[in-house]
Amino acid sequence: MAKTFKSFSLTALLFFFITSAAHAQLDYDDLGNWAFHPDKPGTLLDGFNIDIAVIDENLNTDTLIQRTNNSMINTGVDVFFVHPTILHNVTGFTERKNIPLEDQPQPMIAAGIVGQAGLLSQFGRVFAPRYQQATPPTFINSPLDSTQVEVINTAYEDVKAAFQHYLQHHNNGNKIILASHSQGAFLVSILLRDLFDDNSSLREQLVVAVTAGIVSSYAEAGKIDGGWWENIPRCEEFEQCGCVMTWRSFKEGQTIPFISPGHLTLNPNAANQNLLYRNLNVSNDQLFQDSVYYSTASQPLEYYITLRGNAPYGGNAGFVAFDDFYQIRFQRSGMTRVGFMVEHTPQPNDQRPNPLLDEESNPSFTAMGYHNRDYNIYQWALLQQIDAKLAVCTLTNSVKDWKANNVNSLQIQNGPASNYLRISIEDSPIRDETVKIYDLNGRLILETATDSSGKINTSGIPPSVYFLHTGFGVKKILIQR
Repeated sequence: MAKTFKSFSLTALLFFFITSAAHAQLDYDDLGNWAFHPDKPGTLLDGFNIDIAVIDENLNTDTLIQRTNNSMINTGVDVFFVHPTILHNVTGFTERKNIPLEDQPQPMIAAGIVGQAGLLSQFGRVFAPRYQQATPPTFINSPLDSTQVEVINTAYEDVKAAFQHYLQHHNNGNKIILASHSQGAFLVSILLRDLFDDNSSLREQLVVAVTAGIVSSYAEAGKIDGGWWENIPRCEEFEQCGCVMTWRSFKEGQTIPFISPGHLTLNPNAANQNLLYRNLNVSNDQLFQDSVYYSTASQPLEYYITLRGNAPYGGNAGFVAFDDFYQIRFQRSGMTRVGFMVEHTPQPNDQRPNPLLDEESNPSFTAMGYHNRDYNIYQWALLQQIDAKLAVCTLTNSVKDWKANNVNSLQIQNGPASNYLRISIEDSPIRDETVKIYDLNGRLILETATDSSGKINTSGIPPSVYFLHTGFGVKKILIQR
């Protein structure tokens, strides 16, 4: 018996070491463990053309939207992106386990990140770690047990180590955009709980956290936080900073599914190990997603954006966009069933391909809708909101400051033809006050001071939407003539 026990112990010990080696903590000093990093030249993203060619129904370029790739340039804003599940034969897995980096399709991962996060490089450097991905059965109809948490936590510990490496060696006080999709969104949601939720200084650096494609933002009805995170709210306003944006996309007329019974937020082990603040209560909690840009009324989708790839249109632009091609609206079908409903509405004799059609034959379509196209559908709306947030976040660093500064008592009155603005609080003019006006890209357009009647001269500013900053608050303004 002793001999048998000894043999069993050695076998178990050997298994432990093999398993530990397979899941060893990745070293993020090694640039090979980063898909993209500003110190790693020669990648697909380095020098990638992120201009957007807007393609009309005849496959001609109607407009070229020019953008600058700053993925290697320190602008004072950094993008930390965690990619979704990208594996060989993604539907072929039956086990809940982690996949070593050497068994992952690195070129596919790089292309996937560029497709989702490439346009975010206009804001600053891009840090995108590789990690030991969890297989799909870990998230889909998984038993709510410790194994699910262990596998997800292995992937998370990689992402956490990468983010801490970034903070220690590269951040230097820069603003942070966290962005992610699908599995990556689960891991970023855990990162928010682990490192940001109880750290007010880190929250002040956060422009926005994007957790697209999953159920992540939930709270009791009437509240904006206290779900996955205790102190981090969902984004309720265009210019709000330090908040979470998330969305899911479905076909118009499709039934928005109930939350999967194997969802991590339902696993008590996840809350016990502090991967989330508290579990989702499907009876009392309400799920949320971004509804700031698109409302419940159906309206044209602004720019379905995708990589140009080998398309015979779009010239040298890295991305192409289709306008006047889809309709979109926000829909709530119940406490835990929300999403964007998207309908294909082409122009007469439209020659543009419908990229969403392929998704409808995907085995996961019934449960996940246009999941793989979430970024394509909402990319433009996301970029516009980040632009607006950066115009505010550069001066008001925290959610608390934003709420305090965005006071309703600040009044802006347009003069004739918007040649001047009068700034007041409760009808009393603000005199000799420094005023800064920023465009939606965060560029300073005008810095001046109010006169004795609270006026500033805006005759030299082109008609558009801007953000006006004073020591008394921030307001969106419209200059029109």
